[in-house]
Amino acid sequence: MRHLLGVVLSGALLAFAGAASAQEASCADPAGGSSFANTRWVGTSEWDGVEPNALSLFLRGDCVVEYTSRGVTYANGSWVQRGSLIEWESNDHFAVYVGQAGLGQIGGVMYNRRGQKGVWRFKRAD
Repeated sequence: MRHLLGVVLSGALLAFAGAASAQEASCADPAGGSSFANTRWVGTSEWDGVEPNALSLFLRGDCVVEYTSRGVTYANGSWVQRGSLIEWESNDHFAVYVGQAGLGQIGGVMYNRRGQKGVWRFKRAD
């Protein structure tokens, strides 16, 4: 099941890459729904074979993602929203997170340049 989810969301990741480069004015395109701009989230990321890591996430209105991991806050990523789909990346696309939102939660799969994959889950904190 996890593999199937990865395959499906990999396609979404490719679609996001094109949408993010074509889009310049706003990272949030809620398609009639709620925008995630300026929202805070708490949750975990879990790379395959590694213990879950607690994270907090702030999706800034200027398309920068701020995240705190192991007590250190970073602002070296970006995010984009298309309807209920969300994609964010950290550290110049070292890791890419693709997922979906619903009922005050966001989550999905993640991949990094080392070839690792995993899952992430957040709940709205504000």
